[in-house]
Amino acid sequence: MIRLPDLQFELRDWQDHEFTPIRRAEEKVREIGKKAGKNSDKFKDACEKLLTIVMTGNVADIPGSIQTSIDVRAFTFLLLSAKEFIEEVKLNQVLLDALLAPRFPMSKLSLTQLVRVFFEQYDSGTTSETLKECGTFIQEQLRHFEGRTGSSDLVTYSRNSSILFSLTGPADVVAHVRSNNLDFDEALTKLSLTVFSNSRFLILCRYQYYLDTLKSIPVGSDHEILHEIVKKDVVNAPFDSERQLGHAILEVLIDRSANGKLSDPWQRAILTIAGDPRVPRSSPNYQRWWSLLGDKRIALMRGWLSRFDLALFLGILEQSAKDSSNDDMVRMFGPRKVFMEGLLDQEVVRESRLFLTTSAESYLIQKYKKDELPSYARVSGGPASVIYLRLDNDIHFVEGTHSFSIRIMNKLPKRAQLHDYSMRTFVSRDLGVGLGESYYGDYQGDGGLLETKHYPDLSWQNKAMEHLEKIGLKLFKHKLISPESHRDYKWKFGAF
Repeated sequence: MIRLPDLQFELRDWQDHEFTPIRRAEEKVREIGKKAGKNSDKFKDACEKLLTIVMTGNVADIPGSIQTSIDVRAFTFLLLSAKEFIEEVKLNQVLLDALLAPRFPMSKLSLTQLVRVFFEQYDSGTTSETLKECGTFIQEQLRHFEGRTGSSDLVTYSRNSSILFSLTGPADVVAHVRSNNLDFDEALTKLSLTVFSNSRFLILCRYQYYLDTLKSIPVGSDHEILHEIVKKDVVNAPFDSERQLGHAILEVLIDRSANGKLSDPWQRAILTIAGDPRVPRSSPNYQRWWSLLGDKRIALMRGWLSRFDLALFLGILEQSAKDSSNDDMVRMFGPRKVFMEGLLDQEVVRESRLFLTTSAESYLIQKYKKDELPSYARVSGGPASVIYLRLDNDIHFVEGTHSFSIRIMNKLPKRAQLHDYSMRTFVSRDLGVGLGESYYGDYQGDGGLLETKHYPDLSWQNKAMEHLEKIGLKLFKHKLISPESHRDYKWKFGAF
């Protein structure tokens, strides 16, 4: 008889750190067990087994480790309750198929837990393809409840599976609410969704409901929905592969207002979400919001903001006149207001910009929230705030508060940076006397500049209108002068 030599094995000792993932998994299972109530040892063992696989970095082994119905229940349970498991395990077709290996169809409890996973996590950290696969899988499992009576959640989900478990689930739910003339919360109850009130799915349903409501309310109305749509978690929510919900909200607000004036409530909402588009294209706000909205919408917003700029400027002009206790300044306010509003009403203003002193800024911030104000530059070295208007035919109109003179030019001096939005601070003189000096220095007094004080009344308006016509902008003069001054104007300067 041949005697074989003894086999010698030299196995290294296990290091303590190699047991760490297993101990962590055991501890995690104990924590979950406490929250989940009394569970069988088999269930706890199944949870521990799957957690250990994940925490040792062997996620690919999960499908082959699901051998029993208890494993399926443990798997769907961990997808709801164990943070480490949720972060590492993403549902796919292989995993979904593995859930049916021990039993077909799935148990009610496991299916209910998988439904909860679908609603709780929905589009969080998953691809559209994976979401579609999961929704289709759940729909197929719910077919086993078709035709059943009763009001159990799974029966309800079965009746409404095509609405709930799809790539467009939130939109489909809202469409269902609208088409059946249901109250939103009432519809959620009928669909057995109220238990998921904080889920990703329900959050997106609410967002979609906001968007649909925005499309149906009267244009420009100060609806309560406006307070919801400007919240950061709403505007930052994903909408499609490229855009956030804020982009869709902005499109509705702008497009529905396109044929008229933008109301103050809708304008405040737009500015709160996206800010002023009249900023450098490189600015984060422009890149994030306006760059995706298109030139047409930007042009519309610029036009509306010109009217807002003028309203703000006129408010500052009126307040400065009152504060000065100067009767002449108070008296001049009305004609100046009529003239500038007349330019807007004749739709010849293409662009505007505000230049505010510290006191003017403080005055506005008392009346508006900071994010409801348009973009403006700061001006120092003098008491006057200034507004710049670029008119049709590239004509430039500069007006200011206090004793500021009007300046109308057919071109800007080379040093002028009035529409350079990267320039945020200006010196008062450069917007006034210095602007005229720069014009003369560049163009040698070619007749393209008018500088005139607001005195005497009607004379300065006539000078401005004649100069505008001379450099290529003919206007309806009667719209630039108050109706009560028409007779005096005709007496002094002839018919309009």
